[in-house]
Amino acid sequence: MQAKTLIDYIRDYILTCDFLRKWKVNVDHLGVEMSYSINPLPCDPIVKKYVDGGTVKQFQFAFTSKESYDSDARTCIENSGFYQKFEEWMEENDRRGELPEIGSGKVPIGISVMQKGYLYDVDTDLGQYEIQCKLEYEEN
Repeated sequence: MQAKTLIDYIRDYILTCDFLRKWKVNVDHLGVEMSYSINPLPCDPIVKKYVDGGTVKQFQFAFTSKESYDSDARTCIENSGFYQKFEEWMEENDRRGELPEIGSGKVPIGISVMQKGYLYDVDTDLGQYEIQCKLEYEEN
């Protein structure tokens, strides 16, 4: 059996969110209909190096979705509200120390939002939204 990767652990963590439990969350893939995905973002993984060889690292990712989209303000407010709730869920979990399990040799320090959720692209009746996040952890 292959060892789990950070993105596997982050996906498992996001699936614990109450309002996402009924949905499928992909990795690096948004379908043609309403869907969710976690997409790794390019970044320098090393935040800090210690003299003992340990490091503080980061894993940046975008949580993206395709949502119903039209010119009705109620639809746009609902979509933006989803991302506000997701951000609040992540902040509250971070505050309580409820962080993703990330395997042996790695200790999560925090998970946070780097950029609030926003409308990224529009395609007919679906809008693509994303929120950019990061997980910081220590590794020996």
